[in-house]
Amino acid sequence: MSESDKADLGMVEILEGGEKAELPSEDSDEKLGEQRKPKQEINRLSDFPRAMDDLLGAVGVIGWPGSSTGEDRETFNELAGFLTQVGLGALKRFEGGGLVADIDTAVGNLRRAVELTPDGHPCKPGCLNNLGCSHMRRFERLGEVADIDMAIESQLRAVELTPNGHPEKPGRLNNLGTSNETRFEHFGEMTDIDKAIESHTRAVELTPDGHPNKPGRLNNLGGSQMRRFEHLGEMADIDKAIELQLSAVELTPNGHPHKLGRLSNLGIFYARRFERLGRIADLNKAIESQLTAVKLTPNGHPDKPGRLNGLGYSHRKRFDCLGDMADLNKAIESQLRAVELTPDDHPDKPMRLNNLGTSHMRRFERLGEMADLDKAIEFHLSAIELTPDGHPEKPGCLNNLGISHRTRFERLGEVADIDMAIESQLNAIELTPNGHRNKPGCLNSLGNTYTRRFERFGEMVDLDKAIESHVRAVELTPDGHPETPGCLNNLGISYCTRFEHLGEVADIDKAIKCQFSAAELTPKDHPDKPIYLSNLGTSHRIRFEHLGKMADIDKAIQFQLSVLKLTPDDHSRKPGCLNNLGNSYLRRFESLGEVADIDKAIQFQLNAVELTPDGHPDKPMCLNNLGISHVRRFERLGRIADLDKAIESQLKAVELTPNGHPNKSGCLNNLGYSHETRFERLGEVADIDKAIQFQLNAVELTPDGHLDKPGCLNNLGISHRTRFEHRGKMADIDKAIESQLNAVELTPESHPNKPMYLNDLGISHRTRFERLGKSADLDMAITNFEHCAKAITGPPIVRFRAACAWISALRLKEQNFTSHTPGLEPQHTLINLIPELVWLGAPVYQRFQMIQDIVGSSIHEAVSAAIRVQELELAVEWMEQGRSIVWSQLRRLRSPLVDLHEAHPALAQKFQDVQRSIEMSFLRHDVQDTAETNPMSLEEQAQVHRRDTQKREDLLAEIRGNLGFESFLRPEKFSVLSEACQDRLAVLLTASGGDCDALIVLPSSSITHLSLTNVSQGDISDLHALWESSRVTRLSNRGDVGPALLGAGHRLHTQWDDNLLNIRLSSRGEGPASFDLEPMTSLLSDLWEKIVCPIVEATKATLKDSNEARLPHVTWCPSGPLSFLPLHAAGIYHSNPQDRRGVSDFFVSSYTPSLTALLSHPVQFVQPSMLMVTQPNTPNQMPLPGTAVEAEKIMEKAALNDMQSAIHHLPQSEATVSAVIKQLETHGWVHLACHGIQKFPDPMESSFALHDGALTLASLMQKSMGHAQFAFLSACQTATGDLNLPDEAMHLTSGMLAAGFPSVVGTMWSIGDTIAPEVAEVFYATLFEEGRKSEWKVKSEPAYALHFALQKFRKDSAGDSDLMKWVPFVHYGI
Repeated sequence: MSESDKADLGMVEILEGGEKAELPSEDSDEKLGEQRKPKQEINRLSDFPRAMDDLLGAVGVIGWPGSSTGEDRETFNELAGFLTQVGLGALKRFEGGGLVADIDTAVGNLRRAVELTPDGHPCKPGCLNNLGCSHMRRFERLGEVADIDMAIESQLRAVELTPNGHPEKPGRLNNLGTSNETRFEHFGEMTDIDKAIESHTRAVELTPDGHPNKPGRLNNLGGSQMRRFEHLGEMADIDKAIELQLSAVELTPNGHPHKLGRLSNLGIFYARRFERLGRIADLNKAIESQLTAVKLTPNGHPDKPGRLNGLGYSHRKRFDCLGDMADLNKAIESQLRAVELTPDDHPDKPMRLNNLGTSHMRRFERLGEMADLDKAIEFHLSAIELTPDGHPEKPGCLNNLGISHRTRFERLGEVADIDMAIESQLNAIELTPNGHRNKPGCLNSLGNTYTRRFERFGEMVDLDKAIESHVRAVELTPDGHPETPGCLNNLGISYCTRFEHLGEVADIDKAIKCQFSAAELTPKDHPDKPIYLSNLGTSHRIRFEHLGKMADIDKAIQFQLSVLKLTPDDHSRKPGCLNNLGNSYLRRFESLGEVADIDKAIQFQLNAVELTPDGHPDKPMCLNNLGISHVRRFERLGRIADLDKAIESQLKAVELTPNGHPNKSGCLNNLGYSHETRFERLGEVADIDKAIQFQLNAVELTPDGHLDKPGCLNNLGISHRTRFEHRGKMADIDKAIESQLNAVELTPESHPNKPMYLNDLGISHRTRFERLGKSADLDMAITNFEHCAKAITGPPIVRFRAACAWISALRLKEQNFTSHTPGLEPQHTLINLIPELVWLGAPVYQRFQMIQDIVGSSIHEAVSAAIRVQELELAVEWMEQGRSIVWSQLRRLRSPLVDLHEAHPALAQKFQDVQRSIEMSFLRHDVQDTAETNPMSLEEQAQVHRRDTQKREDLLAEIRGNLGFESFLRPEKFSVLSEACQDRLAVLLTASGGDCDALIVLPSSSITHLSLTNVSQGDISDLHALWESSRVTRLSNRGDVGPALLGAGHRLHTQWDDNLLNIRLSSRGEGPASFDLEPMTSLLSDLWEKIVCPIVEATKATLKDSNEARLPHVTWCPSGPLSFLPLHAAGIYHSNPQDRRGVSDFFVSSYTPSLTALLSHPVQFVQPSMLMVTQPNTPNQMPLPGTAVEAEKIMEKAALNDMQSAIHHLPQSEATVSAVIKQLETHGWVHLACHGIQKFPDPMESSFALHDGALTLASLMQKSMGHAQFAFLSACQTATGDLNLPDEAMHLTSGMLAAGFPSVVGTMWSIGDTIAPEVAEVFYATLFEEGRKSEWKVKSEPAYALHFALQKFRKDSAGDSDLMKWVPFVHYGI
C-alpha cells in the first residue's frame, strides 16, 4: 500500500528584499549649501535669470577657468555660488514634489559649480558634498548605478579635501557612509557596508558630545551595523546597533522632529534581534517603541506611513511567535493604513504593499480563508507594477509574488499558479546580482516551488532543479546567518523527496543531516522549530521504511510528538502534524504489532481529517492514510467495521483527488487493496471486481520508472489471483503472474519490498501449479521462495514465510516428480531467521504472539527433516533453537562473561551494562519506584529498550570480530548441549506431519533415535484432549471451579490480561467416591504403551551396566502438545497390583524447557539456608489453612535433622513482597506455600500472592540469584503452560528456572490443600536425610526426593486409587 504524508512539509520562506522595514537615515544633518553668497544679491527668484545672464556674459568674454586673472576667478566664484543656490533650490523642490526634472536641474547645476571651483579652494569640498548628495537622491528615485557611483566618488573627494578638525568633516563622513550603505543595499558588496560603518564611526567620533547632530549620526551608524547584521548574522552587529540607537533616542530631546523616527528605528532593531534569538522580550520592546512613535506622529506627517509599516511588521512577527490572532489583525490594520496613506508615486509604496501582502499570506496560512490569499497576490502584484525595473527591491517583490502563487496552487491545484510562481521567482533570481544578500533566499524559494511542481507532475527534472537551487542557497548563506536553518530544512526536503522516488540511501542520509542541522541551529522557542522537527521526523520515518532500524521510527515519533505540543490547536499546520505523527505510529505498529500504536495512528489521522477543511488539497491524502490504518487494524483484530471505514475513507480520497494528480494512483491502489481484503473476509464478488478495476487504473496512471509502480502491479496480481481462486478462470492467474513478474523486474535488488514481491509471485506460480500440474510453475515457485527467504533486506516475517513455502514446495516436488530427498538448506534458512523474527527488541507479549502465529509447527517440520536424513545432532540443535525462545533470550542476557572480561575488559563492561539494561526492560511491568518524581512513560521505556537492543547487536558484532569469540553467545552446538546429560538421560520428543520421534541423548553424548511408530500426531492430539478433559472433570467434581477451570483449552486465547489461572484449592474433601478414574487411567496407559515404554526398552541395554544403586535420572524435553502430557506418570494402573508398572519403576523423572536451561547452573547442590513462606489467609484470596500445617510438618522434619536453624519462616502478614525479596538474597532454598497466579501472554507478570501484593517473576529477576539452588512451589498449576504456546513453557516453574533457580518443584494442575502438606513432609524428610548422607554432593537431590515422596505417598496414603492427588507434582531442572 502506498501513502503520502507531506501535508505539512513546512517549507520556510525567507522574504528577502521585498520584506523590508524602513530605516530612515539622516544623511543631510549638515547644510548642503556651503558656498559664500555672490556679490550680486538676489532677493527674488525672478531676479535669478537676469543675474545669471550677466555672469554668463562675463564668462563668455573671459573664458572658463584655466588661464584667467584673479579678477576673472572672482567672477567664476560668484557664478559657482549662483549655480550652487540654483542646484540646492531644485533639490529642495525635488524632495517636496518628486519631479525628475528638478533632480536633473540640481545635479547639472551642482556639477557645474564643482567644475567652476578650483582645487584648493575652501569651498571645493562643500561643492563636492552637495553634488554627491544630489546624485544619491537621483539614484534613490531612478536607480541608475552611475548616480550612486558618482555620489560616492564626489563625497569621498569631499572628505579627503576637508582637513581634520574642520567642523564640516563629521557631516561629510556621515553622508559618505550613507551613500556606501545605499550601494551595499543594491549590490550586496561587503566592502561597501564595511566602508559605510567606518565612515559613520569616524563621524560619530569627531562629533563632540552635546552637538545637535550627534544623535543623528549615532542613528545612522546603528543603521549600518544593522545592515551588516542582516547580511552576516553576527550578533555583535545587532547588539551594537541597538546600543547606538538607544543612545540616539536618549540624546534626542522630546519634541525634536527626529525623535519619533529614531524611536521607530529602535523598535525595528529590537524586532530584528528577536528574529535571530527568538526572545519575546525584544519583540515586546520593538512594539512598545514603534507604537509610541506611531501614536505621537501626527496625521499627515510624511513619516506616518513608514512607522505604521514598521509597527505592522513587528506585530506580525509576534504573531509568528505566539500565534495570537490579535497581533496578525493589528499587523494588517497597521500596514493597510500605511498603504492608504502613501501616494502611488511614493518610492516606498511598493514595499508597503509587499509587506501588507505578506501579512495576508500569514493569515491565510492560519485560517485558510481564500480571500486572504487572493489579497496577498493582489498586493504583491501591485508592488511589482509600481517598482521600476532596476530597482533594488524588485527581485524581493517578484519572489514574494511567486510564493503567493505557489501557495494558491497548493490550495486549488491550478497549474497556471505554479507556472506563474516559477516564472516570478526565476525573474527574481536573474535580477539579483551575485553576492547580494537576498540571492540565497530567492534560490531557496525557487527550490521549494520546483519541489511542489515535481510533487504534482512527477517530472524528475523539476526535482533536480529544486536540489540545485537549495544547494546554491545553502552555499551562499554565511555560517551563523539566521536564514541558514530554513535553507538547510528545504534542501533536506528535496533530498528526501528524491529518495522516495529513486531509493538512493545517500539522499535520505543527506536529508536527515540537513534537517537535523536546521533543528539544532534553531532556538527552542523559535516559531520555525516545529517545522524543522516535523520534517526531521518524517525523514527518519521514511528511512525506517527503507532500512528497518527501529531507532529511526522511534526518533520520528519523538520529534513529531514534540511538534504536536508546540503547535496550537487552531494553527493551519496542525492537521499536517497529526497526519505525520499518525503515519509514524502506523509504521511502528506494522513492525512491532502493538495495538496501542495502531489505535494512536487512527486517533491522530482522524483528527487530521476533521481539522482539514473540505476543498483543501491535503484532504484526500489525510483520508487515504486514515484508510490505510483502518485496514491494518482490521488485519490485526478482524473487526469488519474497520474495513468498512477504510473503504469509506479511501473512496472519498479518490473522489477528491483530481485526475492527473500524482497521488491519484496511490489512492486507487489502496482502495483496491481494501476491497480485495473485504472480499477475502465476506466473499462478495463485487468487492474483488472493484479491487481489480481500481488497481488496474492505478497501474495505468503510474508512469514507468515511478517508485510506486511495482507495488501497484503486485497488488493487482494478488487481486487477480484471489479472483482466480474464487472463479477458477485461467486468465486471472495468468494476469496475476504477469503483473507480479513485472513488479519483481522493476524493483532493484536491494529494495526492501523485493522479497515481498518475490514471495507473492511464488505463491501465484504455486497456485497455477496446483491447477495445471506443470513442473515449470513449481520450479518457478521454488526459485522465488528461495530468493525471498535468502534476501538480506525486507521484513523478517515475509522471508520466514517464504522459507516455509520453499520447504513446502520442495516437498510437493519430491512427491510429484522425484524421489530425491532435498537437502536442508531451506530449513537452515528458516532456523536462522528466528532471531530476527522473534526480535529481542520487541515487547515480550509480542514475541510470544509471533511464536504462536508464525513459528509454531515450522520448527518441528525442520527438526523432522533433519531426523529423516539422520542429522541427529543438527536436529537437537534446531529443536533447542525453536524451544523456549523468549526464556533463552533472557538467559543469554544473564550469561557470565568471564572469558570476555579477561581478554577485552572494556568491551565486556559495555556489553554487560547494555545486557543488564535490556534485562531490566524485560521486567518493566512490575516494580516501580513510587518515589520517582518523573517516571518514564511507556513510550520512553520502549524506545530505550529498542535502542539498547540495537546497541547490543552492534556490540555482539564487534565481540565476534575478535579472535576466539566468533561464536560468542550464538546458539549452542550439540557438543556443548550434550554436557547437560552427563549424569542423566535427556529425552527430546517431537511430532510433525505423520511422524513422532524421540531423540535420546545419553550420558556418553551419543544420540539414539527412536521412531515412535505406534503413535501419530493425531493420536497425540487425542491424548492431549483426553488429558484436559480428565483434569477439568476431576476438578469440577471437587466443587472448586474457578477461572482456571472454565473453558479449558480456550481460556488463554480469549483472556490475556486478567486471568488468575492458578488458584490453589482450599477444599478439604476427598471428592465423590463415584469419580470415574477410567479416563485418566486410560490416558496414562496409552502414554506408557505408545511413547514411554518404547523409550524404556530402547535404553535398558545402555543403562544395565550402571553400578548406581539409585534409579537413573531422565529429563523429559517434549514439544508441541506432548508438553502438556504427564510423561512422568505414564504407566499401567489397573486394580491388580501385580500388573501395575510405570515410568517411576525405571526412572526418576524431571522436565526441562530446554537443554540450555540445564547448562546454566553448574554449581553443586549444597547445605541449605532455606526461606519458607506460608499464606493461610492472604487478603482477597481463598483461605489456605493447610499451609500452616505444611510449615509445621517441614519444621518437624528439620528439627529431626538438626536443621531448624537453617530455616527462616515468614508466615502470614510477615510475608510481604519486600521482606521476601530481601530474604531471597541470603537463602538458596525457598518454599512458597501460597496462591500462584499466572498471567498470559506476558509471563513476567506471573506471580505469587503475598500478604501485601504480588511477588512477580519480574521482581525476582531483578535480583541476583547466583546463590539460588532450589524452589518448591507449593501452589496450583505452577507448571501448566499456555495451550497456544506449547514450546515456550509459559508457567511459573519455568520462570523460576529463568530467574536463577536450577531446581524447581511445581504442579501441573490444582492440588488439594490437605495433600500438599503430606507431600512436602515426605519430600523434606527425604531431602534433609539423603542430603546429609551424601554431604550434599548430588546436584539432582530434589528430583530424587520428590520421586521418593510421591512413591511413599502412593503407598501410605491414597495409593493409585486417586491419581489426581500425586500426578500433578513435577520436578524441573537439574
